Amino acid sequence: MTVTRHPDTAWLMDYANGTLSRNFELVLAAHLMACPHCARELQAAERLGAELMMQGAGAAARLAPASVLAAESGTSCAWINERPPSALEGGAVDLPSVVSKYLDCGIGALPWRRAGRGLEVARLRVTDEDRLWLVKAAPGTVLPKHSHSGSELTLVLKGAFFSGDTIYAAGDIEDADETVDHQPVVTRDGECLCLAVTDGPLRFRNWLPRLAQGYIGI
Repeated sequence: MTVTRHPDTAWLMDYANGTLSRNFELVLAAHLMACPHCARELQAAERLGAELMMQGAGAAARLAPASVLAAESGTSCAWINERPPSALEGGAVDLPSVVSKYLDCGIGALPWRRAGRGLEVARLRVTDEDRLWLVKAAPGTVLPKHSHSGSELTLVLKGAFFSGDTIYAAGDIEDADETVDHQPVVTRDGECLCLAVTDGPLRFRNWLPRLAQGYIGI
């Protein structure tokens, strides 16, 4: 797996400092298992945090490993009770299997809801802060055009999609926010499965997806 699209470095700094919500942390943790580039960036962020803490900087006092946050979540899943191995620790990564471990069940057993032709969505975890879901799309599916209420991270678990002129394949993250207005299109090579987290509801351009939004929960 060759990962070419990465989250902004600020996300990795927040991950290292333990200041992300659980949903955003999960998406980044899965990406870090597949991406040596970001795993090295995370190591650098952790070293910086450790140095600041040694110097007595107040901001670094919040430094906490992801394993601590995972243990506090109360989730019984197998892999989130300790920090998942990064891509630097070797071994091929099957990202759908990683997510299945978090779910403590198979992806196919989720309560999938149809969100349009060739498109299905399964909500995983919704909080007052953000929402986490899986998106499954058939080859060639054109998703509804939308923008965002805040930040959105979309991790490709399987397959690939275009967003504008950029292609995102397995392991890649699309890092979007309220300034981004896009319409992802799945490639014709196979089904695309993504793990996505957003700060708030999506902002659809057309009335039909807006009408279905309350039912689907995105």
